[in-house]
Amino acid sequence: MPIRTRPVIAVLGSTVQGGRPNPALHSRLDTAAHEWRTATRFGLEPIVFCLGGIGGGGKEAEAPVMAAYLEQVGIPRRVIVEEAHSRTTEENLLHLIAILGSPDYPDAWLGKPTADTPDPTVLPQELPDQVPPITLVTSRTHLPRTMLIAHSIGLEPRGVAAPVHAITLRSLIRELGALAIWGARSLRRLIAGG
Repeated sequence: MPIRTRPVIAVLGSTVQGGRPNPALHSRLDTAAHEWRTATRFGLEPIVFCLGGIGGGGKEAEAPVMAAYLEQVGIPRRVIVEEAHSRTTEENLLHLIAILGSPDYPDAWLGKPTADTPDPTVLPQELPDQVPPITLVTSRTHLPRTMLIAHSIGLEPRGVAAPVHAITLRSLIRELGALAIWGARSLRRLIAGG
């Protein structure tokens, strides 16, 4: 299978604390590792995208912490892509598209730390002609909004919900608020563009 069309497992970031994944991110990463191991048993070797810059009130980029954790649990560095420029779910997905569509993909990103990769914010955010199969991994409460955003930008991914210890009212309110903000931004872009 050509490397540009290899399946992609994209893990969406969550806050890191002191260089470690918070519980939600830990669950997402464990789920992504499970997905990767399952795929390799079927002869595939997906590329794993760690999507997350400094967001959600965090103080450090999520992607490098995510990549380090995945390496610790046995995912080879050679299949990991770090994207540490995004701050929102929408940016996670737009930067994923930009990287996949770049003529330098995967060579400029695969297995390299963020500091050694191109900045996806300056790349065209257009779907490539051939989109590999994409699995998005995020928390159960975050998955519906993530899939809605993915579909709105032209992706048709498979969504996988990482288990959460408890779905709280706070997490649901946060998701509804984030959905409203994304919806308002999308409407504003639509009005401005047409």
